[in-house]
Amino acid sequence: MNRPLKKILTLSSLSLLLGSQTLLPPLPAQAQIFDGFTGCPAGTREGAINLVTNGSFATSPGVVNAPLPNGNPAGFLSDLPYRADGAYPDDNPAPPTPLGGLAIQTGSINFLNGIVLGQPFPGDAANGVAPSNTYLYSNPNASANTPLVAGSAFPNPIIWRQILPGLRPNASYNFTAYFFNLLNPADPNNANAIDPIIQFLAGPPGGANTAFVPTLQGTTVGRTQTWTRVQGLFRTTNQTSLELRIVDQANSVNGDDFGLTAVGFRECIPILGVAKQAGTPVQNADGTYTIPYTLRVRNFAPANSTQFDLLNLQLTDNLAQAFASATLNSVSGIQSPTLTVNAGFNGGTNQNLLQGTDTLPSGTTATITFNVNITPGTGANGFGPFNNTTTATATSQGGSPVSDQSNDGANADSDNDGNPANNNVPTTVSLSPSGGGGSGAFRLVKRITNVIRNGTQLSGVNFGAFVDGAGDDDNAPGFTQLQPGNAPIGQINLDPTTVKLQSGDDVEYSVYYLSDGTGTAIDVSICDPIPSGTSLTANTTQIRRNNGAIATSGTVFAPLAPLPAGNTCPDATNQNGTVIFDLGDVPNTAGSNFGLVRFRVRVN
Repeated sequence: MNRPLKKILTLSSLSLLLGSQTLLPPLPAQAQIFDGFTGCPAGTREGAINLVTNGSFATSPGVVNAPLPNGNPAGFLSDLPYRADGAYPDDNPAPPTPLGGLAIQTGSINFLNGIVLGQPFPGDAANGVAPSNTYLYSNPNASANTPLVAGSAFPNPIIWRQILPGLRPNASYNFTAYFFNLLNPADPNNANAIDPIIQFLAGPPGGANTAFVPTLQGTTVGRTQTWTRVQGLFRTTNQTSLELRIVDQANSVNGDDFGLTAVGFRECIPILGVAKQAGTPVQNADGTYTIPYTLRVRNFAPANSTQFDLLNLQLTDNLAQAFASATLNSVSGIQSPTLTVNAGFNGGTNQNLLQGTDTLPSGTTATITFNVNITPGTGANGFGPFNNTTTATATSQGGSPVSDQSNDGANADSDNDGNPANNNVPTTVSLSPSGGGGSGAFRLVKRITNVIRNGTQLSGVNFGAFVDGAGDDDNAPGFTQLQPGNAPIGQINLDPTTVKLQSGDDVEYSVYYLSDGTGTAIDVSICDPIPSGTSLTANTTQIRRNNGAIATSGTVFAPLAPLPAGNTCPDATNQNGTVIFDLGDVPNTAGSNFGLVRFRVRVN
């Protein structure tokens, strides 16, 4: 390494002395990134699609005692010559046979009366890798006396290389292979033999060695007569293809015999999970019931790792099927602090809750809330139980589809095994025919009424406008009593294409209420969980009855604190904190049957 550096410095000095405009060529850029030897990180999984061709060497190159040609059927190239299928690639054959080299083996092998022993790969169930009866025997040799064997020359021969097209930029891939030290540890002839040292490299197809990563010492494969998994995690930046290399750094003819198979290059795919929680159904004066739902969708991958962001997030919910034994009247109040909701979602003819263009960043959870209004049926199961499941889908950076079926409650992975796919209990709701809670109809409309950044209201958003929510109660006549605006003003959602919430932003929520049933609404409480990814801003919980003065009110429950018995909160486990506003009895008399509650949260 010192010699090239000295040459560069000398040329640079010469150019300066002569006043030349000639520029030295830059060193090749190492655009791909090596992320370590531990494989796909927690919160991701290794995909099923292997981008390597013929990784288990089931197909022969079809050559004998010759270098591997481009386009050979085996799909790989090597610095070593290929001897023959099933051959022992010995170090001292009669000329002009190449020295050492490669040979695909099938099943168990025994060469040199037990000095060299091999067996087929039994598979790796824990990592989802199938068994293989074929494997590549590698025996590098340092001699380079004739053109026929020049490919065997040290140092650090490339045992296997292959170009992989069709990759995606900013995606994470795990490079894996299994190795078997073929030297019999019980044979005294192998006492001083050298073990193979395996290095994985990735770089631009046909690029110089300096463009490949990592430049680290490889992994030694010991004489255990078992198959050893070696892996390296690589990340693309702007590439759509890579050349993969497996290098042997042992550089010795004394030993260094090994088998290789099950070569793989698979995307590390983020794990997606969704939880669905139903709040307490509320009976309305007209005999219908309103059921509040909260969805929490989570990207389990490590936070702040854009290679694990999930694209085109969508949530679908077939409410018509869930409430088939009742009448599905409407869906209202669908909103999310961070996702772009589909205002036309009705759970029947339109089952998409989102626009389908959102990105769910790695390590984050997004929340969606909505209300369902139904009329109980008259037949069996008319009052429930109603079982309901939401499906979450998205696409990884590498183009792999991911999905999950919702789990009841606030935790998509309730058994905490890192796999939400085995937690998919439907969310169940049953109605009480006796109703309870009063004879009055009680309407709630929630809006975002301010965003404060660095002490100043965020510009470019009209928080004083009325936004008509599809299927919402915001057009109920009683809401015209509200001042200012004669309506429940504020934004339903913030457009993520124009408003990018930042850490430290304060978001203000206002929940407008209206009692307009046939009687007084009895003992009313409004429960509002703090959205995921935020924290309640201290001393911001307020209430305004009718159009009177706004006053401090509400009871704050810290995250995981027990909630009072009989509460109507959608998250019984109180994962992120809750505010409960006790309104008491709210009459249905105009002039005193409306108001709002309000609080602020700070983006984490």
